[in-house]
Amino acid sequence: MRLTRLLFVLSIFVAAPAGAVDRVSITILHTSDLHANILPWDYARGVEADWGLARVAMRIRQISESAPNVLLLDSGDTIQGVPTAWLEARRPLGGPHFMSAAMSALAYDAMAVGNHEFNFGMNVLRRAQKDSSFPWLSANTRNEADGSAAFPEYFVKELGGIRVGVLGLTTPNIPGWEPLANRPGLKWEDPVETARRLVPRLRGKERCDVVVVLIHSGLEVDAATGEPNGTQHENRVAALARDVPGIDLILPGHTHRKLPMTRIHGVPVAQPGRWGEVLSRVDLVVERSGGKARVVEASGTLLPSDSSVAIDPEVAAIARAPHERALAYLNEALATASGPFPGGRARLEDSALLDLINETQLAATGADLSLTSLLPFRFDGWEKGPVTVRQVYALYPYENQIVVLEIDGTRLKAVLEHAASYYGKTEWQDGRLVITPRAGMTPYNFDVLQGASYRIDPTAPVGSRVRELRFKGRDVRDDDVFSLAVNSYRAQGSGGYVALRGAKLLRTYNDEIRELLVERLRTAGTIQPLTDRNWFLAPETTWAPVPPAVAVPAAAPAIR
Repeated sequence: MRLTRLLFVLSIFVAAPAGAVDRVSITILHTSDLHANILPWDYARGVEADWGLARVAMRIRQISESAPNVLLLDSGDTIQGVPTAWLEARRPLGGPHFMSAAMSALAYDAMAVGNHEFNFGMNVLRRAQKDSSFPWLSANTRNEADGSAAFPEYFVKELGGIRVGVLGLTTPNIPGWEPLANRPGLKWEDPVETARRLVPRLRGKERCDVVVVLIHSGLEVDAATGEPNGTQHENRVAALARDVPGIDLILPGHTHRKLPMTRIHGVPVAQPGRWGEVLSRVDLVVERSGGKARVVEASGTLLPSDSSVAIDPEVAAIARAPHERALAYLNEALATASGPFPGGRARLEDSALLDLINETQLAATGADLSLTSLLPFRFDGWEKGPVTVRQVYALYPYENQIVVLEIDGTRLKAVLEHAASYYGKTEWQDGRLVITPRAGMTPYNFDVLQGASYRIDPTAPVGSRVRELRFKGRDVRDDDVFSLAVNSYRAQGSGGYVALRGAKLLRTYNDEIRELLVERLRTAGTIQPLTDRNWFLAPETTWAPVPPAVAVPAAAPAIR
């Protein structure tokens, strides 16, 4: 009895007075678009780099030791992007996926599913998901059969007595990029509609004090001006901030942008770029009063992964074997180039590099025509001498598969006109036509065709620039029918090639185009930098009108 009274008296002194305000700090650490980069290494160039999860890991451990309430999240595109990931997907050695193992070692709390998670098909995706100690979230990815969730929708974690709900979302444009074979039985809702349904659930049924949206999607507007950038079909962050009440923080990815914490329609948004080049840190202050809690402060910073940051030994050890395996793969000499294969002018004139890709696609498929582009934004090309797998990887970094479509002459002309829209301002300077690329069009969306000949007039209005389009020596008619070899990404109509959307699918291949190139070079022995010049840039030209002949008077008679 005396003990009970003593405890009651003590409680009077230690209990917070009525109406007291309690503040809790929560630190959220965020990565995105790691693309399987663990070690600070540029596989395309074969040099050290200022990125990688192994350096991010050191910052994560340091912050976790000093901050009381830490949440570690990732916005997806995790298991694809570098040769280590391709080898793990196509030639697995057994054991856990190295990205799942590394992120699990750091005790990630959750990640959002990215579009590149589907590049290798569902079996590879589900295996890496199973190997992870944390949930892969995507509330708007649904099963077509019954509309049920294909991934966990959200998770809730209590930090310092504060219930934090994390809603996972994915860009809805995956059907626009990914062939059906890699995403069977799945569909994607608009993330805004999904969030409208689930944010109230997190606030209500799940009793969350803080709601974070973890999304593999970016800003569809300019962060400074708010002007639309034309990507609302894949990026939905601004719409989420504007149209869905109850969100305290949005953590996007997908666009590879480094965005220090800013407010979009009043909602804090922060994005950590790509490849682990920075770690995004957001600190929230949550105020509790009268049984309710709300975020009253938000601040953020981007922490770079440069050489001043040490490499975490545990994470580096997980990556060591995949890394060494990838180096051996990349260093293999495939063929010898008898001369240079330059790439600097591949968007101004026909090039041996792009002819090599197109000819490889034609040989593999037997199609009438082939379409490709120079995928790197800038590419110097290959020098004379040995050509290695690394050089092929630098030329063709994506895991695109090859498909064959049936198209008519009308579609073909529309495809080439869209490619020709890449050319913007034109002006003559010192006897040369100087061209400025059109703002807003990604360079790798300029495609070139093999199998037909054509001329592009970059000075003509957009939509009427392709001239003299001929197949086997005769003009292409609208009702002509062709088979077209093209990568799986472009076949979905991506990059503005809406003319290909809905085209009849004739054949699909499991082979990735990069591996077709590797095999072609491996068997060729020696390659020559030849191009057939089947397309070229040339303004419309004509002769000036011939002036009328000047009358010549008859000769005067000679005077004797």
